[in-house]
Amino acid sequence: MTYFLTVSKLSDVRRLGALFVATMLLLVAAPAYAEDPPFTIGSKPGWFVDGGVTTGGTVVTRERGGYVGGELSIVRLHEGRFAGLYGDGYYDVGAGRTYATSGIELGYKFLGLDGGAAARIGGERVEWGPTGRLFVTVGVLSLYVRYAYFPDSLLASNEQVVQIGGLFKLPLAAWGGR
Repeated sequence: MTYFLTVSKLSDVRRLGALFVATMLLLVAAPAYAEDPPFTIGSKPGWFVDGGVTTGGTVVTRERGGYVGGELSIVRLHEGRFAGLYGDGYYDVGAGRTYATSGIELGYKFLGLDGGAAARIGGERVEWGPTGRLFVTVGVLSLYVRYAYFPDSLLASNEQVVQIGGLFKLPLAAWGGR
């Protein structure tokens, strides 16, 4: 038996071919959408305002003693790195004075460094100097060592201050995460 294409049969083949091509184009050209991962460990990139309580002990000066105070910071967190500004204030029982420090903070994952200016208030005048702090953070708890130097100290034995302390800090606000 011989089969011949007639004009009507040829148009059917063309229609089927056009339908096949259109279907293939839709399948190939359809945009692919990636799904979000089911969960992430750690915080999303963004800005954070953190606040908390700091305490510890002054271990190098003539007037050793404990201290207690508070800290507030604003940081940008992205891919395990953070950078921002901080300010803290605390009362040192041994020195009988109030300290205030502020500056920048930088870090990667759980290790950080901050530094800036320090003021020691409570003597005959305000004493100014630089300060720096190295800290390790796990969750909301940071342990640190701080160094401050007051070149025009009222007492020569109190020029250098070394403190060991802890900081309990919670995120108070966050914005800009994706």
